[in-house]
Amino acid sequence: MLSFSTEFPVAANQTSTAFLDSVKDWILGSPHTRITSQDIEVIYSHTQSLIQQGNETLETLRFAKNGKDLASVKYKRFNSGLEWTTTVNFSQTERDAWVAIRVYCDSSHPSTSLPLAKKPVLVRTLLQKLGGGEDGDLQVGENAVFLTNAEIDKAALIIQGTTDFRLPVVYVSSTFQGKYVLEPNRLAKALAGVAHVVVEPNRAFSLRLKIEANSENVYGGAVGIYWPDGGGRRSFFLGPEYENARDLEKSILEEVRLALNNRRPLDRCTWASIQEMVSRQALDELKNSGSSKVEEYMEVFDKELSSKDEKLSDAEREIARLKADLRIFESRTPSGSGITLKSGSEQDLYPNEISEIILDALKYYQSQVTEDSRRSHILSDLLRTNKSTFEAETMKSRITDILRSYTSLTPKIKNELESLGFEISVEGKHYKIMYQGDDRYTFTLSKSGSDNRGGLNAAKDIGRLFF
Repeated sequence: MLSFSTEFPVAANQTSTAFLDSVKDWILGSPHTRITSQDIEVIYSHTQSLIQQGNETLETLRFAKNGKDLASVKYKRFNSGLEWTTTVNFSQTERDAWVAIRVYCDSSHPSTSLPLAKKPVLVRTLLQKLGGGEDGDLQVGENAVFLTNAEIDKAALIIQGTTDFRLPVVYVSSTFQGKYVLEPNRLAKALAGVAHVVVEPNRAFSLRLKIEANSENVYGGAVGIYWPDGGGRRSFFLGPEYENARDLEKSILEEVRLALNNRRPLDRCTWASIQEMVSRQALDELKNSGSSKVEEYMEVFDKELSSKDEKLSDAEREIARLKADLRIFESRTPSGSGITLKSGSEQDLYPNEISEIILDALKYYQSQVTEDSRRSHILSDLLRTNKSTFEAETMKSRITDILRSYTSLTPKIKNELESLGFEISVEGKHYKIMYQGDDRYTFTLSKSGSDNRGGLNAAKDIGRLFF
């Protein structure tokens, strides 16, 4: 079972020798390996090699010709009923250099449960030893990319998927208070070699980006995963589903991992592709030497056939994945009566806001139509299928709790209101409260309250106006 997959550019001047050095350090750095430094030296001097020690197997391939410097390593280890297979490939051309890693974990017993998948240490080893390369105009590495106010065009290209990146981009938007719901550099370190982390500078940037990106950008503290070639996005909010930054971060990491597992790898960075080149080179050498040994030819042909079979298996897996995606799409779009609503320029000011308002409108309209009519049946079906998250009611309840005993704007009350997306400023004898930086939604709050009813009345008015 494929547990982990990624591919990323490394420094363009790196060589297959430096790559093999890095893999060697990774293998010998394990306290459990039986392979010695002396065993592993054979990988440098042979086009193909095979090392076996106890429960470990190490196979390597190398090819250098016509401006290409290629190497592939397949490391297998059997332990406690689990077989781990790590294939790591290096491909350098005159333009750039890439590495690809795929980790499989299979159980020899049905009762043995597979461990949780995670990014292997090898990714960090390769980045440290070989250095991150240029993916489009973004550098692969462990640091987040903080955009400047002048980089609106760059952000819009990322959002719309019209860049030449290979890795996905995790876009971190600014909250309405100019902060972030998670620590960007910590997220970037966790995603190094897997995805870029790009961070917008402030809320004003987000409002300008909304125009350039046709409202496709995440905003208000949300985090979005954007794919090259217009592959769509997935959005993440703090809220009922993710109560803290750690949960949000874990979900983002898992979403990226699963998506990369389902993506077809670069052909130049696969074991099968490198095996095919090595086999053809061996066949040419046999022909040029005038060899007539049938067994030698058969051995080379068998390896070339094996590489083609592996490519065919990769293609079949890709077809199966696309069929699964198609089934998901078809299930979301009922045949005969798909529903299409064009989104306007308004954006959610909190998670699922617009869909919640539509559901509330449907629920209200349901009470106005004739009972047991066609419209009643359709509305009932839609409301039954699309469940409300009651986010607006939750927000109203929180505001009521905050202002229940309001007599003055204490630091605690101010912090709690700001955490909900309110901006507070002084305006004469009152406070001006603006929701989510939109000056259409403002409320005047007295600097002092005479009794509890004042706070409760203010909470009720805020809830009616904003939610």
